[in-house]
Amino acid sequence: MTADKISEGIPNDSFDACWDERIPEHLKGMSNEHLIKSFYMMEKTPEVTQLRVLQDILKSAQNTEFGKKMGFSEIKTIDDFRNRVPFSDYAQVEGEIERLKAGAHDVFFDGAAASFIATSGSTGIPKLLPESKNGELVKGLVSQIRAIILLMLAPEVMVPGKKVLAIANPSEYGKTEGGIPIGSASGQAAKDMPVEMLKKMVLPPEMMLAKDLSNEATDYLTIRYALAEKHLVGVVCSNIAHFNILLKKMNATAADLLEDISTGQISEKISIDQALREKLVAHLQPNPERAEELRTILAQKKTLDVAEIWPEFSVVSCWMSSSAAKIVADVKKILPPTVKFLEWGYGASEGKFNIPDRPQDAAGLLALFGYFFEFLPVGSTDGKTRLAHELIEGDYYELIITSYSGLYRYNMKDIVCVTEINDQIPRIVFVCKESEYLAIENQKMRIYEIERTLQTVAAKQNEEIRFYQIFWDQDNKKLVFILEPYSNTLNSEVFKQVLENHLFEMNFCYKQLREAFQLLAAEVILVKDGYRDSLFTRSIMPGKNVNQTKLPTFVKKYPESDWITCWAKEGEK
Repeated sequence: MTADKISEGIPNDSFDACWDERIPEHLKGMSNEHLIKSFYMMEKTPEVTQLRVLQDILKSAQNTEFGKKMGFSEIKTIDDFRNRVPFSDYAQVEGEIERLKAGAHDVFFDGAAASFIATSGSTGIPKLLPESKNGELVKGLVSQIRAIILLMLAPEVMVPGKKVLAIANPSEYGKTEGGIPIGSASGQAAKDMPVEMLKKMVLPPEMMLAKDLSNEATDYLTIRYALAEKHLVGVVCSNIAHFNILLKKMNATAADLLEDISTGQISEKISIDQALREKLVAHLQPNPERAEELRTILAQKKTLDVAEIWPEFSVVSCWMSSSAAKIVADVKKILPPTVKFLEWGYGASEGKFNIPDRPQDAAGLLALFGYFFEFLPVGSTDGKTRLAHELIEGDYYELIITSYSGLYRYNMKDIVCVTEINDQIPRIVFVCKESEYLAIENQKMRIYEIERTLQTVAAKQNEEIRFYQIFWDQDNKKLVFILEPYSNTLNSEVFKQVLENHLFEMNFCYKQLREAFQLLAAEVILVKDGYRDSLFTRSIMPGKNVNQTKLPTFVKKYPESDWITCWAKEGEK
């Protein structure tokens, strides 16, 4: 049998006797213990698992419009699949998605769409992506496995009486013209949590399911419920920046919050639908003892310090990769040093792609059972992809997925890095969007290359950078680094010179551009403390919140002058 032959004869205990049902359906019927064992067994056989998954996806869709067009029933090998099915992206499937929204059947997958997931829309108008029944099951399984592993890594969460704050977006925004539910990826993740985890949530179901709450009301209520709970043990969210901003709002509105906790009410300053207000207040009880305890902490510490208000706080699960890494580093400074940070997991509206299983590690194991993965080496010109068992440690790839929800060889336009390979088992981490590069005179400078240089320069000067952005001043042919440092000791002139030297030495594209006089020496702008958080609040799109907001690394203008504290320009001291 050839290595890429798609055959039902390949042994794999996890999939035995499941061919009358789809793989996600088979796995969904397992107990938690059996599911985790099966997951790790499948990870040990990536080649076999991926062959089975591709076969299952193609078999389930062979009678659809797309399956017939591409001849899914005739595909016998992975090379057949690659040759018959071209790469795709959203623009190429948008027309058919409009039909699915209206209720069309058997277009990309069997039956009608079970739901639609709204993209974050942080770089444009939000898009809607269809989910099949089995696509929903896959996401639910990934969420289930992630939650089980989180509990294995942080068993204190399940101690009786302990509570968890889950910061998520609404699980349903509304419906399409065909009556199909529209939700968010993080809201779906919260909905898919195991029952035992849902019982630990500090926020009431009425609030988590509310659709029309403003950002102001949502944030206030989130803080109000969390602050009232002394035994809060951790927080689960995608973007930890939201939690960071909530902590600042908590101190800014402390007087109202403590009064509400004391009286068992919700401040009339917060605009909430009256029916929802009555439902929420019905579950509240006056707690003057807790309010007085918090007032004492505030008086003594001059702040509602996390270690004091939640003495058992010990776990954070959030994004830890890419630009989120710096926000994690920032939040760690205000939390007890014993708090464990667990990666939330790499995913998007299109799918949930890895399952982290180590504390303090942003990488995770591929969700091999739910998607067929291909990896296109960054910079590749021949379009040849690698499979999960063919990856090279330390290399960067564009992620290509084939899913149960009708995405076939779909380019996520994401760059991932393989951080480790152990017995053919790869661990991957999200690095950046493929579009995150600077194009200067036909040269591409990738964001992760610049990031490494910044980290090196900051470490050499014993400084930390809370946040940075880069402005390509095309008129003056220079890169301008906008830095928010942790301290006011950073010497911008020295930093600029060391940064210039490292870029010249370590980045081939930069060196070529500088030597050709197509690029002048870089400049450095230092901005005030709080600049990043101000961008989050200013960048929120209508109907979105901080949890759904991503800040761009490459920007198209200088920061406002009142935020600038220092500007190290070429030729100036």
